[in-house]
Amino acid sequence: MKLLSHEQTDRAKQYMLTQARALEAALYRYEFEGGSFSEVLEELSRYQNDDGGFGHGLEPDLRCKESSALATTRALELLRLDGTGEGEEMVIRTLGYLERTYIPERFGWDIIPKEAEQSPRAIWWKYGAFADHWGNPNADIAAYFMDYRALCPFGPLDSVIRYALDYLREACDLTEMHELFCYLRFKERLPEEQALEIQELLERYLDNCISSDTAEREGYGATALSIMDSPNSPYYKKYKNMLPLELDLLVETQGEDGAWEPNWTWYQYDEVWPLAKEEWKGILTLNALRTLRNFKRIETVQ
Repeated sequence: MKLLSHEQTDRAKQYMLTQARALEAALYRYEFEGGSFSEVLEELSRYQNDDGGFGHGLEPDLRCKESSALATTRALELLRLDGTGEGEEMVIRTLGYLERTYIPERFGWDIIPKEAEQSPRAIWWKYGAFADHWGNPNADIAAYFMDYRALCPFGPLDSVIRYALDYLREACDLTEMHELFCYLRFKERLPEEQALEIQELLERYLDNCISSDTAEREGYGATALSIMDSPNSPYYKKYKNMLPLELDLLVETQGEDGAWEPNWTWYQYDEVWPLAKEEWKGILTLNALRTLRNFKRIETVQ
């Protein structure tokens, strides 16, 4: 069993505090050094627009300043880390943006705005992206509205939930991994009876996206660690035998600068990609450190 050594851990820390974006540095201090969540909120607010949504490259593969559901769900993902209650006002503004941009005939949202095509971005971020995979980001957004149902009641929520369930059963091809991630978060928020209704479908979806043979995996794709960052995950038992190797590989793939880097590229805007890549390194390094800590794969001081 491989552990992240003291020296490796220190290199990762130095990377987070000196080379990662200010947002990820604040998150690192909050999660690993007892820092303030108010600092996280201050940095996150720099990406929020007057309409309540988020843009400005919060999701590094999409550089447009305009608000998008894509960047806004990323913000909500970070706001869920709040253990202080300080972020409630930001949550209300954020969900207000999603409420105002809801498209009734779609039972959901466009993942990115038309304006995104005027800014540097990864080649897959074209307007209309994921139109054939409704669950991304719509199942995810429904999950956040369920999280904050008492704080921000959303009138169409029950209709969106019913549509999400029907779509999964009747139209989803159970192959697109980002849609899978959205549905896993959606299921976590459902009442037990509804969650059980889609359990078998999600098991098939997981089997389609996550190969049990790590030798079959090439490049960008889903792994067991992409759906869990701790042994408390409901999927831990399913992937328990695969996790030791995946955690060993996570330790091994740290770079010399202390960071983990993306295994994808944009295939366009070559002059901007290096900046996005560096921003991703901060996100991925924070995720790796969180996972290794939770699985007790960081060497402790004797």
